[in-house]
Amino acid sequence: MISSITVVSDRPLPAPSGLHYVHTGGYETRFQEWGALSRHPIVLIHGAFESVAMWSPVAQLLSTNQHVEAYDLKGYGFTSHVAPYTTRALSQQLYFYLLSRKLQHPVLVGHSLGAGVIAQFVLDHPHFAAGIVFLDGDGLQLSYPGGAIMKAIPALYLTALYDTVIRSGFVLRSFYETACGPGCPPFTRKVLDNIQRPLETAGAQQSLLAFAQHPIVGVTEHQLARIKRFHIPALVVFGEKDTDFSKRSAFETATRLGAPRPTIISNAGHLSMWSHPKQVSRAISVFWNTLK
Repeated sequence: MISSITVVSDRPLPAPSGLHYVHTGGYETRFQEWGALSRHPIVLIHGAFESVAMWSPVAQLLSTNQHVEAYDLKGYGFTSHVAPYTTRALSQQLYFYLLSRKLQHPVLVGHSLGAGVIAQFVLDHPHFAAGIVFLDGDGLQLSYPGGAIMKAIPALYLTALYDTVIRSGFVLRSFYETACGPGCPPFTRKVLDNIQRPLETAGAQQSLLAFAQHPIVGVTEHQLARIKRFHIPALVVFGEKDTDFSKRSAFETATRLGAPRPTIISNAGHLSMWSHPKQVSRAISVFWNTLK
């Protein structure tokens, strides 16, 4: 377990060797796949400050019966850091990813910010996905607190703040444990590396600061309600003790999407796919089996 300030290396660091990439409209997107080919492949889309690594427990469970893929959103993980980082740009990345990987009629699963990417994608391509799952996310756009202030802070000070945060095992552990909630796995060296290593690659700082200075990826309430008109099968899954979104938000999101009552995972926080992978994978599998 990581119990003190730890951080180690000079930046920028190269991406680890052995990763897989696919061309997505002008830049390279890192991805990982699990399981044999199946109808309705499942594509997992992570949230803010996350990467493919956060999906590994769920992906391994799902892959016993389904084909599963996950990729790093641009600006995060080990995908190329290429602006812009808008909701529309991330929707386009998903579109090019599905085309490049030849994934037809996928089930799209978005965690937190990833739900916003899916929402925009469905508005842009309403007949592409076989089903959508919002996990610990409502798909709505929201302004970051202090985003306007950050634009006024000199770059030198922002760099110092960024370095302080990503080089502190204590700070990263605090963020992780607060988001993950009860029942979260221990904050091991491997967990720290999964969070920290992508933040130390070339372009990571500029990408995250660009995200922080703009509204959180998502759509408006009016736009989200339009998705219901497309009659796309939808599922909403929330952690019972999510500190970012309330249980009420889960029910409101399900209503807007035309989904059934949300699945609430007992004792789970905002990182339910990490802390409760069996419950999350079970909910997705049951939903997948209902699709034609």
